[in-house]
Amino acid sequence: MSGKDADRVQQFKSYVEALNKQAGSGGFLEWAQKQWERSPTRFWSTGLQDYLRNVAKIRREFADVLTAAQDDNISGRTASSGQTTPGGSAVPSGAQTPPLSGEAGSKPHKYEPQLSLIPYCNTKTIHFIRHGEGFHNVGHSNNLDACLTERGWSQAHTLGRHVRSQHPTSGVQLVVVSPLIRALETAAGVFGEEPSKAEAAGGGEPPAPLLMAGQEGERNVRTAHGAVALPPGVKFLAVELCRERLGPSQCDKRQALEDTRRQFPGVDFSLIESELDLSWEAGHVESESSVVVRGFDFLHWLMQRPETNIAVVTHSAFLWFTLACFGNEFAKPVRENLQRWYENCEMRTVVLSDGGGAGVPDHTWFRGGEAYAEPQKAMLPNVKEKGKGNLLTALRLAWQGGRSRNGGQG
Repeated sequence: MSGKDADRVQQFKSYVEALNKQAGSGGFLEWAQKQWERSPTRFWSTGLQDYLRNVAKIRREFADVLTAAQDDNISGRTASSGQTTPGGSAVPSGAQTPPLSGEAGSKPHKYEPQLSLIPYCNTKTIHFIRHGEGFHNVGHSNNLDACLTERGWSQAHTLGRHVRSQHPTSGVQLVVVSPLIRALETAAGVFGEEPSKAEAAGGGEPPAPLLMAGQEGERNVRTAHGAVALPPGVKFLAVELCRERLGPSQCDKRQALEDTRRQFPGVDFSLIESELDLSWEAGHVESESSVVVRGFDFLHWLMQRPETNIAVVTHSAFLWFTLACFGNEFAKPVRENLQRWYENCEMRTVVLSDGGGAGVPDHTWFRGGEAYAEPQKAMLPNVKEKGKGNLLTALRLAWQGGRSRNGGQG
């Protein structure tokens, strides 16, 4: 390993050590000790989310020196001596830390299954989309409420063709969009229709209502684009919660709502409370914790919606700070697929679930009855009478791949 690589590895280790235990610097160990003294009977969820967000930031910063073998989420194993794995077994004291990239003895790890189940009615399919390239991405960050470049519009149209070719995304019921112009233009480019095509599909019906009005171009400010028709059966809803992290530049300042409504007549702006952008302040940067809280509020709001197939057109920093709080217990490929930074007009589809019970009525559920259950009833362990069956034993056998004496009939 070269001297430069060794320095990177040492820097990585110092960052992790500082995060975990460095006294006087807000390390996790110090924080946990204070929480134990102050709140021994309360959950510490907020602090844990902050810790995991910082873990995700370090992983992203040092991706070049991390390997799968170093990842402590694989196979339920940990690197520190004396720790306990999720299965309950302790890692032997004195166990060696798995090697970092470039260190001798690095061996690939076998990934173990991490299965989970939740009722379908407590889930929603969410297609997260970052806006296309904006003028603020190419050096014009002080443009008020930045618009898409010509390349950004091309990215949106390309993604639109992909969306219409895929079964999960072709059935989108609701498009939730940030009220910033670059996100609204992206939503129009991805999900909107050309007015001529919409009229042809209507079979002589009145022209389809517009999602976006046509606009003239302005050098380094706005790209010329024709009008975009509203697709049938899809609702577009602007939501402030999913706007970009508030930054010091005017690109993140929303223009007057009156102008935005005129530009996007097919979008519902009823949830935007103020005509002017009262959240943005010159030179002010929204805190990380504020973005995370806003992100959690947004996800909770999504779970309250009646739609189950939803597209969200939003921004990179908002997505990263929100999603970095999830999946830290997953194996590295799954976690990175969820948490990595979004490129312009990138789309990833996730399943949002709520074990707390939020969701929609389960229309797939069929109650059945005694007449249908009788043939299988005799094969179930009798857990109602003590000593005549053990459901936990049956589940353990199933998990280990064993078969019951009934031959594993389904």
